[in-house]
Order: sequence, then C-alpha cells, then structure tokens
Amino acid sequence: MNVFSASINRSGCAAVLLAVVSFFPLLAEKPIRFSEGLTRLLKNNAKILESKAQILSFEAIRTEASASDLPTFSLLTYVAPIYEVRGDATRSYDNFSKWGPFVHGELQVVYPVFSFGRIKSGKSAASHAIEGGRFLHESQINRSIFEYKQLYLQMILLQRLKTVLDDAGEKMKTILAHANKLYKKGTGEVQRKDLTRLNLFALELQRFNAEWIANKKSSGLALAHFLGEKESLLVLEQDFPRIEDSTRALEQLIAEAHMTNPDLKAVAEGLQARRHQVEMEKGGNLPVLFVAGRADMNYTAMRDYQQSTYANDPFNRNIFAVVFGAKWDLDFGNTKAKIQKAEAELEKMQAKQGEAETGIPLKIAMAMWDFEKHKVQHEISQNKYKEANKWSLSEMTAYTTGTGSAKDLIEALGAMVVTEKEVAEAEFNLCTAAAKLAMEIGDQSTLKAWQE
Repeated sequence: MNVFSASINRSGCAAVLLAVVSFFPLLAEKPIRFSEGLTRLLKNNAKILESKAQILSFEAIRTEASASDLPTFSLLTYVAPIYEVRGDATRSYDNFSKWGPFVHGELQVVYPVFSFGRIKSGKSAASHAIEGGRFLHESQINRSIFEYKQLYLQMILLQRLKTVLDDAGEKMKTILAHANKLYKKGTGEVQRKDLTRLNLFALELQRFNAEWIANKKSSGLALAHFLGEKESLLVLEQDFPRIEDSTRALEQLIAEAHMTNPDLKAVAEGLQARRHQVEMEKGGNLPVLFVAGRADMNYTAMRDYQQSTYANDPFNRNIFAVVFGAKWDLDFGNTKAKIQKAEAELEKMQAKQGEAETGIPLKIAMAMWDFEKHKVQHEISQNKYKEANKWSLSEMTAYTTGTGSAKDLIEALGAMVVTEKEVAEAEFNLCTAAAKLAMEIGDQSTLKAWQE
C-alpha cells in the first residue's frame, strides 16, 4: 500500500535523491508567497521572455514595411588630387607640376508615390503579425501561470501529505508502545505476529517519509527553476484556495472564450496577416512609380570652367534635376514562387483557424467536465475519510482495551491514511482543474488570483 504512488508525477532524478536522502539534509529554502512568485514569473520566466522577443521581431518587420513609402536618400562625396589643366574644348595644356583637390558630390532622393497596393499590403500584414504575436505572448503567459500555480499547489499537497504521515506516525508510536508492554507481560493479548505487523507498518511509514523528502527537494528546485531563481523555494500558503461550488453553463463559457481566449485572437490576426502577405507578393509583378530628385556637384581650381553647353565639363559643372519614373523588377519565376509560398502559408493558417474554432470549445468542455468530476470526487473523498476515521478510532479503542486485533487495527489505520491522502489529492485536483478551465477560457485575472 504505497501512500505516495499517485501523489505527484516526478522525474527520474527523484530516485537518485532517495538514495542520498539519509546522507544530506534538506537544502536551504527561500520562502515565497504565491503573489511574489507570480511577479517573478512574469519577469524571469524564459518562455515568457522568449515569446516577448518574438513580438520585437514582428515590430522590426513592421518598421521595415513602414519605411517602404518613405523617401530614400543616397549621398556620395569624395575629394581626389588632380593636376592642373588649362584651356578649352579646342586646346588644353597639362601642368603636372601643380596639383590641387577635386571635390565631387552626388545626392539622389527617391520618393515612391504609387505601388498598386503592395506597400499598403505589406504594412497591413506586419501590423496583423504584431497583434498575433501579442496574443501568442498572452497565451504563453497564461500557460506559464497555470504551470506555476500547479507547481505551487503540488508543494502545498506535499505539506498536507507530510501532516498525514506525521499523524499516522504519532499514532503508531502510541500503539507500538502499548503493544510492546502487553507483549512483555506475556498475557497473550498481543502475540509475536501482531507485534511484527505493527512494526512492518511503522517501517512502511518511514519509507514514505524518505520518499516525501526526495519529492520535497525536487519540487522546491523545480519551482525555483521555473521562476528563474537559483535557490530552492518554500511556499508560504499552507492550504489550498477555496473554489466556487458551481460554474457557468458550457455555452456561456464558450461565448466568453471567443472574447478572451488569446489563441483564437492570434489565429484571426495571423489569418489576416497571411492574406495581406499574398496580396503583397502578387504586387511583385507590378512597377513602383516614384518621384526623384538628383543633384551632381563638381568643383576644382585645377580646371578651367567650360561655358559652352555642348562641352563636357565633369570638373566644374553642377546639375540639378527632378524626374518622375517607374521601377519595375521583372523576375516572374521568383515572384511566382513567393506567391505560392504565401498562399501555402495562408492555407495552413485557414486550417489552424478551423481547428481552433472546434478544438478550443472542445478543450473548454473537457476542462469544465473535468472540474465537475473533481468536485464530485472531492465530496466522495471527504465522506470516505469520515468513515475511515470512525473505523480507525473504533479499532484503536478496541485494540488498547484488548478486544481488537493488530490486523484489524492496521487495516483501519491504513484506510484512514489512504483516505486522508485522497482528500488532499482531491482538493489539489479540484484547484488544478479550476485553474485549467480559466486558462482554456483565457481568464487571466482568475489565473493570477490565489482565491479562484
């Protein structure tokens, strides 16, 4: 009869901790309240920070798209040594003994005025991608809060199970002391087999205590890791939060989820982003109309200025011009491939939307039914504990007065320990189910609250 077999699902390192539990004391623990841990979670949790960084990457894409309809500037300047030349277009004289600077400057400003909707589609796609990223970030926050609350509740469950073990251990000490006295008297009220049964049960309780210590160590470190802390943590809340006895109708919960669930919103935004991306890629076959201004400035004292319009003077002539033109990048194969990729991503997002519209209501329904199941199981476990407690008290009284047997007493004590453990686990499962239901709906305020 393993009292801890179903208490908490632990990793393989629990077995290693069990092997060394008698050689090392408990690690130094840092006490923390649920609200304090929640603040650290939102600040330090790696998954939350990673999803937040994803929003920054989407914002960079939007910045790039927003700059598409802004004017671009191109400036080139340089100074070069040049020897002296005098004369005009008909005759010139070189003087290599005299040198001076030649200054050149080019400035070009291009302003796109019309792109047939391509720039607008790119900006819209980026904006919807950012909104989708924000909703995905919110969804990750909800999942992380749920996991944190589950870890916190597991540590409270461990505290409750320790109380069960300590209570059973104290009772066994009293019973064993009384049984040893009766056995030493030799009256036959307690036989050797009765004393052996009692000692075996006491040893089993010691084994459960060793397993509890291992779980205690691993759970404290797991919670610390989840919050980005280095030292093991100890929860300060001593009991589970109270849960409302009733929940809303399933139709009402689903309707609420359409307003609050971040995953549904993220899919909708992602679908819009993919549609605009397809339109943007299709615009790759069309030109971009622009207005451009260009200035070309040159000066050196080493050349004579040529006053004739028909004389090429690259050394002392300034040119200014404003033009209207079109830029057309004709790469039909590459553009077609980009369109096909964008359309494929759109189809994927449409499939995700169809799955979300049916899958999320299903998750809500399953979470609600699980919550209702655990409510019933919690009530049943409490009734079982009441009956087992009556039985154990009766058998203890009978055994101490010499009218009961050790076998009946062990069965009664075992039933009491098991049912007391079931009460704690049922309360843990009920709190976890309530938190999961809030997560599936997208009710972040309920998730963050300790009393749900």
